[in-house]
Amino acid sequence: MEFLSYIPWYAWVAIVSIVGWILITLVTTIVGGRKDAEKKVIDALDSNAAANRALTERLDQLDKRLASVEKTLNDIP
Repeated sequence: MEFLSYIPWYAWVAIVSIVGWILITLVTTIVGGRKDAEKKVIDALDSNAAANRALTERLDQLDKRLASVEKTLNDIP
């Protein structure tokens, strides 16, 4: 560790700056990747919700048709 004392102070400024920049870039990349993943999940959930609404609507229509068929069958003497 004695070799560290041979590095001048202005070189330490550059070294610390480079290490800091690397850390900031890593954190930004990780957080940005999470935001992208979060956006994809939200989009998928919205898509699933729309599909579920359409399916519920279709099932309601089928239920109404079934009720009318049952009513017709009950009305037959």
